[in-house]
Amino acid sequence: MRPLFSFAILVAAFAVSQTLLSGVSLGAEQARVSVSPPPNLLILFTDDMGYGDIGAYGGRDIPTPHLDRLAAEGMRFTSAYTVAPICVPSRMGLMSGRFPARFGVFDNVYSPQQNQIWLQQTTLADVLKKQGYRAANIGKWHLSGNSSAHSGNELGGFLFKPPHERGFDEFVGITGGMHTFWKGTGLARFKDGTYERFNSPDYLTDFFGTEACEFIQRQKDGPWFLYLAFNAPHAPLHGLDEDQAAIDAKDISPDRRKYAAMVRAVDRNVGRVMDKLRELGLAENTLTVFANDNGGGGNNASEHTRNTAINRPHRGHKFDVLEGGVRVPFILHWPGQVPAGKAFDGIVSTTDVFPTFAKAASALAESETTTLDGIDLMPFVKGEKSGHVHETLCWQQRVWTRPNERKPGPAYPVPAYNLAIRSGQWKAIKLDQPFEGTNHGRAWELYDLSQDPAELNDLATEFPDKVKELSEAFFVWQKQMPKPIAAPAASNRKVAPPKP
Repeated sequence: MRPLFSFAILVAAFAVSQTLLSGVSLGAEQARVSVSPPPNLLILFTDDMGYGDIGAYGGRDIPTPHLDRLAAEGMRFTSAYTVAPICVPSRMGLMSGRFPARFGVFDNVYSPQQNQIWLQQTTLADVLKKQGYRAANIGKWHLSGNSSAHSGNELGGFLFKPPHERGFDEFVGITGGMHTFWKGTGLARFKDGTYERFNSPDYLTDFFGTEACEFIQRQKDGPWFLYLAFNAPHAPLHGLDEDQAAIDAKDISPDRRKYAAMVRAVDRNVGRVMDKLRELGLAENTLTVFANDNGGGGNNASEHTRNTAINRPHRGHKFDVLEGGVRVPFILHWPGQVPAGKAFDGIVSTTDVFPTFAKAASALAESETTTLDGIDLMPFVKGEKSGHVHETLCWQQRVWTRPNERKPGPAYPVPAYNLAIRSGQWKAIKLDQPFEGTNHGRAWELYDLSQDPAELNDLATEFPDKVKELSEAFFVWQKQMPKPIAAPAASNRKVAPPKP
């Protein structure tokens, strides 16, 4: 009987070994199946678009079906804020995940001296490139000076450290802050290690959409990061005739119709890009964010940026620390990861894009987030965390005098700054201050945004303790920030776009 017993043992052992090997093989196969490719990352950024000019945010007279679909398929944020109500510092915050005030930047700055701290920052493109992403900036950069034409240098019009030195493999677009939109306008492209100048073969917004689709097609095997920064609908108001004719609203001004046509062109090209993702089967593996750089320009801003944008229901426009200057539309889209058709009312910031994208790409360790002001949004999106993403947000913006404003008196601080802080439902504002905010000629204003989103009912005298709490919190924040560096002579000169 002994040999039979030994044979039984051998059979049993063989069966166990096969089971174990099978389990290991099955486990390995499951592991292979469960490992997803890194997501592609897409930022759709608009320039001076009104908060109330998108259907998903209450827009009435401009059809935006593609942006509305993006919101319906993704999550719409209703208390999202830019870090500054003006182009340059806003884009610094987006690209660095940090408040531009940390760089001593409180306004548009165009010289290397004023940008010296910013130039030392790691960008989102930098960290993604190390993770194997191919990165492209199409459209507007505006973080390397403000030249809109070839300046005779080797950077195609940029004045210092252009996109390819900030982590981007590819760039095509404008080199300044505003630009004409007509076919034939001059652009720059980074190609084969150098910048070349060329004329746009199409209406500018459509050309940027084409370039974006072609980049996605070339990089379909991924992973890629695309920063598609439209310079529309920033002034000048150049809307295609066919887009103007497609606006059904009858009771709008000619300028408003041109602006509406520019928004329609942006929406059309958002649709083209999203359709390209669906065509290539990339939509479910692409994390997309749509946002605006700051509040819309409206009718009462500086002439070079006036564009008739509507920021309803908020008061104020670009340059303002009022809600109309700093609250922006913000949509997150990632099928299967971001719940569709939901709204999130917690306080979020455009600085949150950096950690959200970097974490999704496994490009950022937890220890590396400590230097960022931004916070990963995905735990909030998935319901793992609740409440406000940011307990407080602060702003300090150099004042831009409006064209129809009375000239300030001799006691007016030069330069002057507007200060603001939001905490929960409350927002406090103090206008026309020297940098330190010590001009007691203007008192703090206080608004309950849950009841008064237009900031019309100042409650400062009713809630003095809340004013004290918020003002003290603001100055704690401000004391962490370096003072702005003075601009060299003529460095902030505006370069007007060529006339069509």
